[in-house]
Amino acid sequence: MKILKAFLLLVFALLAGFSFWFYREFSGPAKEAQNQRFVISLDTKEEEVIERLYSEGFLKNKTIFNLILDFKGWRGKIEPGAYYLSKAMNAYELAGTLAYGPVQKWVVIPPGKRKEQTALILKKALNWPDDMTINFITVAEEGYLFPDTYLINTDATPEEVFKKLKGNFNEKFSAEIQQGLLLKNIRNDTAIKIASLIERESGGDSDKPIIAGIILNRIKKEMRLEIDATVQYALATENCSLSSKNTESHPLFECDFWPKLPSGLVRKVDSPFNTYRIDALPPAPICSPGLASIKAVAFPAETEAFYYLHSQDRQIHTAETYEEHKENIKEYLD
Repeated sequence: MKILKAFLLLVFALLAGFSFWFYREFSGPAKEAQNQRFVISLDTKEEEVIERLYSEGFLKNKTIFNLILDFKGWRGKIEPGAYYLSKAMNAYELAGTLAYGPVQKWVVIPPGKRKEQTALILKKALNWPDDMTINFITVAEEGYLFPDTYLINTDATPEEVFKKLKGNFNEKFSAEIQQGLLLKNIRNDTAIKIASLIERESGGDSDKPIIAGIILNRIKKEMRLEIDATVQYALATENCSLSSKNTESHPLFECDFWPKLPSGLVRKVDSPFNTYRIDALPPAPICSPGLASIKAVAFPAETEAFYYLHSQDRQIHTAETYEEHKENIKEYLD
């Protein structure tokens, strides 16, 4: 009888201990219940996230947390982005909140994209339906969707996202840049047009000031710019934009926005953007340029060149005369 009593007491003690442990692990503390913003950077591994949750006091037992992820099928479901977590959450609530998805997602906007391309990036990242994607294209201003890495609310409207991207442009378009443009008598809107051409034409940041200097030289001499990227823009606008009449054969969501140009076509495309046919800059930017391209317009390289090309290795080769340019074509492109 004594042995049975002792055994029952032991079982009771073990059950009580397990109950206390279970409550402690699956119920967060009553204090510190306020939500805190928890940001997971891009390319962060899941084990790094778990370690950080533990070190910052959101998680008390990594083993239990990992068991929950495996049991619920949430392993690998924790995405980069911003979450609101509370230290009052138990392990199950914490895992569920993270597996459900962030309230803000990372969106990377590369430089040199048309607004339609930016809209498609946002569509994919934020799971926008077609009508929201088209709405963004309608409200967005070409050239002012500043290329950067953003945290964007998953429920953000197209208007809110455009405001965020344009606001970032306004911040980056510094007084230093504006002063540089003022000294060269270049209007701000003109600078963005030129910067958009540089963005599409350059082989890298190092040659952007050189291209800026050459474009400005040609403008001063009233020469046609003859930039291939403007022809690409014109063709894609004709075939792929919302105003295009060819959307059945070139659907917006599957379009090549920078098509290869067949030989001899550049001078045939009838468009106000085609700088082989117009004696001026395009009427608007052809893409959203990055900061290096904008700075290149404000602080161009001093050069006597009027021509340039890129060899197969993307190295720039300049020329002061058309004869020299033809020699460069023969040497580097033929």
